Amino acid sequence: MSDLVRPMLPTAGPLPVGPGWAFEFSWDGIRTLACVEPDRMCLFSGSHRSITAAYPELAAFAGRRRMLLDGKIVALDSCGRPSFAQLHRRMNVQRPTATVLRRAPVTYYVFDLLSLDGRSTAELPYQRRRELLAELGLAEGPVVAPPCFLDTDGQTVLDTAAEHGLRGVVAKRVDSPYQPGRSRSWVQTSLRQSQEVIIGGWVPEHHHAAALGALLVGVPTADGLRYVGQVGTGFTDAGRRELLDKLTDLAQPASPFADEVPDRPDRPVHWVAPRLQGEVYYRQWTAQGHLGHPTWRGLRPAKHVAAVQAPVVLRAREGGREEDQALLAELDRAVAQVRAELRTLRGQISPHFLFNTISTIVGLVSTDPPRARDLLVVFAEFARYSLRGATDTTLAEELENIDRYLTLQRSRFRERLRVHLDVAPVVLPVVLPFLAVQQLVDNAVRNGIERKQLGGTVTISARAQGPDCLITVADDGPGREEADFRDVLCTIDDQLRDSFGERAALIVDFVPGTGTTISIRVLNRG
Repeated sequence: MSDLVRPMLPTAGPLPVGPGWAFEFSWDGIRTLACVEPDRMCLFSGSHRSITAAYPELAAFAGRRRMLLDGKIVALDSCGRPSFAQLHRRMNVQRPTATVLRRAPVTYYVFDLLSLDGRSTAELPYQRRRELLAELGLAEGPVVAPPCFLDTDGQTVLDTAAEHGLRGVVAKRVDSPYQPGRSRSWVQTSLRQSQEVIIGGWVPEHHHAAALGALLVGVPTADGLRYVGQVGTGFTDAGRRELLDKLTDLAQPASPFADEVPDRPDRPVHWVAPRLQGEVYYRQWTAQGHLGHPTWRGLRPAKHVAAVQAPVVLRAREGGREEDQALLAELDRAVAQVRAELRTLRGQISPHFLFNTISTIVGLVSTDPPRARDLLVVFAEFARYSLRGATDTTLAEELENIDRYLTLQRSRFRERLRVHLDVAPVVLPVVLPFLAVQQLVDNAVRNGIERKQLGGTVTISARAQGPDCLITVADDGPGREEADFRDVLCTIDDQLRDSFGERAALIVDFVPGTGTTISIRVLNRG
């Protein structure tokens, strides 16, 4: 016990940006220090209280090298997510029976290494401690090392946490030592998701039958209003009174919910007609399809109840300890996928274009507000199309988005940017890789027109050529192949061949001093 240290604690705050940060998922669990010896493993809570006997399944980790670990004891729900409610079944059981161990198994998620083979590692930078932890090979069994992300932006990790119903993200300075107590070198960003709901009833406060205690809320489905839980926090006193006045006028004798609402024998339920829409914050959806830790945000009277969208909720599943490894592997894959998508997106939509467009709109806000508003609408539509994550599109859809792109670029270049469009209607349904033509047009503007003092012309043409469709983007710029565009061309070429076979082709012609012409040949199968 004398060798134990106080755990290092994160500071709550927004997600850090910039270099020098690593990111981990935030787990619902019991913060635990573990002293591992060759013949035993001792567990201690954050206050150094021994909890070894309560989690005997973790003792199987003993017999390895001597080390002091920091992490959390975690239990998964039937959807495979860390669940504090599931863990609560173990927290007050000092000597769990075989039945309890089977029904509520736990795993120790290790995220830091404080000593190894009798030598302290606390002064080492976080990144080095994680490397040493990775070398221990904690991938299976009752003790595992969940992933950390050193080469991924925090928003990607946070988005993945939200998608999988996790608590949030902890950002850690890669060069920080382990500092007991609260530290700004660790920043915890918690997720608060929102859901629109419809009020179907209410229950009074425990000791005041005439006061609003909690709302019973639901979401619409094809089978009717589905009950998703009670909301009892987030109200002001004035808000409770205002809500109660509205609900009293909507009273009805029967439940409006299509499914059964759990009985509350201690408090009578007052049913109401489902005409009031509100919004709640919540942590996650439970395995039963109810809101986890909901907080009331307020009524949304401006929207009709028919506009409420039902959520997609993970279904419960059966499984044992392998769910721990499956969850961590799934999260690892999810982050890798999002990271790859972001890299692809950054290659597809020029940051140069995004920055200049936003700067142009900001400049118009004070000089020409109506124009700024119109461009914001166009930009929003452009972004919505570009971020939709498709693999294929049609020429018609691509040209529609290119028109948005050119509208935004004309706000900068004005008469310097001239466009000639020559597209045969018969080829508009042709299928091609998503954003391929968009990227060619962006290159024509950036590396062609933008480099000429007097501007120039971008020509976009598409026509049938036998069984094929030939789509061409040309400019009358300097006709140089820019290094940053080579990777884009290679990516488009790979997409063409992967999706459309060897018949598809990318034809590139750079003529110094004259311009650039790039063509895409695909099968006219629209």
